[in-house]
Amino acid sequence: MQSNRLQQYLDRYVGIPLCGLLSLFCRHVREPHRHPQKILFIQLSALGDTILAVPTIRAIRQAFPDAEITMLASGPNLNYLANCPYIDKRIRFQMPVYRMIRLLRREQFDWAIDLEHWPRLSALLTYATGAPMRIGFRTKGQGRHFLFTETVPHIGGRHEVRNFLDIATRLACPVQAFDLEVWCDSAARTWVRETLIQEQVPPNAPLVALHPEAGRRGEPRRRWSPESYVALADALVERFGVQIVLTGAPDEVNISEQIASQTRHRAVILTGRTDVNQLAALFSDAALVVSGNCGPMHLAAATGTPVIGLHGPTNAAQWGPWSRDVSIVRAAMPCSPCLNLGFEYGCQALPDGTSPCMWSIGVESVFRECDRFLA
Repeated sequence: MQSNRLQQYLDRYVGIPLCGLLSLFCRHVREPHRHPQKILFIQLSALGDTILAVPTIRAIRQAFPDAEITMLASGPNLNYLANCPYIDKRIRFQMPVYRMIRLLRREQFDWAIDLEHWPRLSALLTYATGAPMRIGFRTKGQGRHFLFTETVPHIGGRHEVRNFLDIATRLACPVQAFDLEVWCDSAARTWVRETLIQEQVPPNAPLVALHPEAGRRGEPRRRWSPESYVALADALVERFGVQIVLTGAPDEVNISEQIASQTRHRAVILTGRTDVNQLAALFSDAALVVSGNCGPMHLAAATGTPVIGLHGPTNAAQWGPWSRDVSIVRAAMPCSPCLNLGFEYGCQALPDGTSPCMWSIGVESVFRECDRFLA
C-alpha cells in the first residue's frame, strides 16, 4: 500500500489494537453465502496490486454473473479499472473515513473481500461494511485477520497472482484463466498515435520504453541508477535503431529529464503526460519495456509487450512481471531480496536514495536480455 511513514505508524500502532478490540464483536460463519447479490472488493494499494488481482476478480465475476460487483479503491486504481467489464460500480476512497463507512453500510453487501495483504485500514473498512461474509489475507505479524469471517494465508515468496487466486478458490470460484488484462479505449490509442507524431518519432522505429522510477513516491530504493539507464539507452539506439521513450508519473519528471539530457541520442519524455490507460496504450505499441518493480512494470506485462524487470530489494518470485514474454534481472548481492510485504527494507539507502543492490545490476546484463527480444 502506498502511504507515508506517519500513515504506516498509525496503521500499525493504532490499527492492530483496534482490530483486536473489534474482533471481540465478530461473528464467524461456517459456510460462505452461496448466492451473493452484492459483492465488494477493497483495494487501496498502489496500481500493481490491483493489476495482479484481476484474475481473481474475473474468476469471481464469472462464478456470479448476476451479482452486483463494486470496487472501493484509490483514484489511480479506478482509472485503470474504468473500462473493466468485471466491475459494475466504483467507489473512490477518500477522507473522512466515517463518510466512507456510512456509504458502505448503506450498500448492504453480502460479501466484502479485502485484497490488501498488510494494511489494517482496509481490514477495518471490510469490518465496517457489516457484510455477513468478510474474507481477507491472514498475514503473519500484521494482526488484521481478526476482523474477517474467513481468511486465506498470505504466503511470502509466492507470486501475488497465486496468493490472490487463493481467495477465489476459498470461495469455490473456478479459475479459468490466469492472464492479466488492460482495457485501452480508442481515445487512449489515438492519443498515443498523435503524440508520437507530434514528437516526430519515426514511424518505423521500434519503441523501447524505459520507466526509471520504481516503487512508492519518495522511496527510490527500487530504482536503477540514472547513469545505467543512460548507458542502456545509448547502447540500444546504436545497436537496434530504436526510439527511446521515458515514462513516469508527474512527480518523476526530473529523473527522466536528467536521463534524456545525458543520452547521445534523443529520448522522448512522456513522463507526467499520460494517464494510466494512455500509458497502457503506449506500452502496447512498444517493442520492449524496461522497468524496476512498480505498477507500470505490471501494467506493461498486462499488455503482453515484452518486459524486463529489474529486481533488487524486491523478490522476483513474488513480484516479478506476470507474462510469458518477460525477463528478470536480479541484483548480485547475497542480501537481495529483502522485501516481502513491500516496506521492510534490509539496508539503509545510499545518499542518492537508491539501494546498494540496485547498483549491482550491470548495464551489460540488462542489455543482453534486451537483445533476446530485439535481435
